[in-house]
Amino acid sequence: MQLQTGFGTQAGVMPQPPEIVTTKDLSYIQDALSWELLAAKKFAMYAQIAQEQGVKDICERLSRMHQNHYQKLLSHLDPAKAITNQPTSQ
Repeated sequence: MQLQTGFGTQAGVMPQPPEIVTTKDLSYIQDALSWELLAAKKFAMYAQIAQEQGVKDICERLSRMHQNHYQKLLSHLDPAKAITNQPTSQ
C-alpha cells in the first residue's frame, strides 16, 4: 500500500515535507528534540568526568553529534530558530 499525496515518491521517501504538520507529528518531533538534547547534555557531562583521554574524546564527539542532530531537527521546523549556540550551554 502506497500513500498517494500528489508528490512523486520513491521507495517511500518524500522529496519534501508535507505542508501541514499534525499534532501527532509535532509530538514525535518534540520527543526527538528532547532525546537529542538530553543525549548531548549527558555526553558533555561524561566528557567532563572521564578520566581517560580516549573516553573523553569519544564523549565530546558524541555530544557534538547529538547537538548537530538537534540543530538539524530545529532547522527543519523553523530555520530562523536554528542558531549555532550549543544546546548544552543552558
